[in-house]
Amino acid sequence: MPEEENEGRTTLVLVLSVTVACLGNSFLYGYQIGVVNQPANLIQEFYNRTYYERRGGNWEGMQRYNNYLQDNITDADAILKYSVNVSTDLSSNQDNAQTNETKKLRPEQFNADISLLLESWEVKILWSTTVAAFVLFGMIGAFCSAKLADLFGRKRGMIGITFLMFIAAVLGGITLAAKSPECLILSRIFVGFHSGLNITLCPLYLAEISPRKIRGAIGTCHQLAITIGILVSQILGLKELLGTEMLWPYLFAFNAIPSLMCLVLMPLFPESPRWLLIKKGEEDEAREALIKFRGTDNVSDEIEEMKMEAKKSHGVKNYSLKELLTAPELRMPVIIACVLQISQQWSGINAVMSYSAMLFGQVNIPENTIPYIVVATGTINVFCSIIAVPLMEKAGRRPLLLYPMGGMLVSFIIMMIFLNLQKNADLVDSHKYFAYICIIVMHTYIIGFALGLGPIPFIVVGEIFRQEPRAAAMSLSLAFNWICNFILMITFPFLKDGLEEFVYILFSIVLAFAIVFIFFFVPETKNKTFDEVANSIAFGGRAQGQKKSFNVDETEPMDVSKV
Repeated sequence: MPEEENEGRTTLVLVLSVTVACLGNSFLYGYQIGVVNQPANLIQEFYNRTYYERRGGNWEGMQRYNNYLQDNITDADAILKYSVNVSTDLSSNQDNAQTNETKKLRPEQFNADISLLLESWEVKILWSTTVAAFVLFGMIGAFCSAKLADLFGRKRGMIGITFLMFIAAVLGGITLAAKSPECLILSRIFVGFHSGLNITLCPLYLAEISPRKIRGAIGTCHQLAITIGILVSQILGLKELLGTEMLWPYLFAFNAIPSLMCLVLMPLFPESPRWLLIKKGEEDEAREALIKFRGTDNVSDEIEEMKMEAKKSHGVKNYSLKELLTAPELRMPVIIACVLQISQQWSGINAVMSYSAMLFGQVNIPENTIPYIVVATGTINVFCSIIAVPLMEKAGRRPLLLYPMGGMLVSFIIMMIFLNLQKNADLVDSHKYFAYICIIVMHTYIIGFALGLGPIPFIVVGEIFRQEPRAAAMSLSLAFNWICNFILMITFPFLKDGLEEFVYILFSIVLAFAIVFIFFFVPETKNKTFDEVANSIAFGGRAQGQKKSFNVDETEPMDVSKV
């Protein structure tokens, strides 16, 4: 078989390795993004109940009072239905209860004490902490991921971190039984740390086991698995499944299932051949792994390419963060990597996904309809991510960044216009149609993200660095991703309250800046070797490929035998 055919060849081992790696890592990362969305109200009620009881209150009385407020009956009927305590010192209420008046009864008559409830800002702080704890510790995990990836390897690293998810599953599963919001927050801390590690390990593994001609398509599987994880969490969170007052902790216990599959199946597949040869110097093991991935013994060209890269990196230790930031030839790649990750998060996607129920409420969608619209949103996200897999190798990275991001920007502008129109009392008859338009443009935004800004930053970061700084660069860029995600998650509820519909102008500014930056500085990496890409942008090589850096012409394939 001609070796060129190997470059686009898919084998069963390759497909299964990608599937298991994504299921045990990327899928779980996406699941954490969406899992808190559907049961949000249930969890916040649980927080209120727990702290109410810790302060000495009787929640049953509080529930009876809340039901009374929502019940469309007279106070006279309510006294009988809810066994209200009508004592002599509350005779005025008893008099009112003999009429057809309603809602004159007081909380004390239900054995309820409103002063023991959490203030709305306290609930908001607790909830934001629950959502953002995942992101904060994901950031910490991202900083640690480079050392883990280089020390233990990509595959072994993914296997080793599964214990974090088992701990998280136990803590999340016992939250209700233990009457402990702290268990849920701890669970989110562990899944965050796991996600911070796996979101580096998995894309590295995919980039290094992929044939060059389908490297972008396989890299897109990482984002596809994330979107599937979001969708599964949204479906399981429906009230017909686990989104109930008693079952919602199982949503967090579910983390153990994909982790167990990764723990059992991942050892059956080879380690990254590039890591084995370049980092460990184990040529025989690397050749054996590559033969399994390619399904043929004819892998000499790929081995030679890795050996040339290994010779260049011989004696070069793993890059530290300081070395990564101070190396002149890595300055532009580092800037590109970090800007892409910042743009991905501050384009607003996780605010849309994690707070989508709140956003749909903002456009006056009926509350009982919102969970199903959220699921529809996740379905569209998955469908578009599937489309992005073949498009990645046909259209290239740059077009799939620039054009969909333009669509995202237009979507937010349209949304701001129609959210403003919804406040116009003179157009009250059209408010329903304005809400539909907002839903449509929110989905066009998600389509644009799924096609470009979702998968491509992970792929490009893995492609613009050579082997020796790649893990450190991936770790640094993803740390920026997590930092921006954390800032967004902790501040978005307050930004939304303060700016209302104009909150989207912040995301629009980020998108506009990112489009300009990508147009001028981000290169096309499709069908190029790692060395070709790294050389083409070192010292600020232009994205258009018209300039040369290190005497490398981007417009011509690189002869790796001369490297």
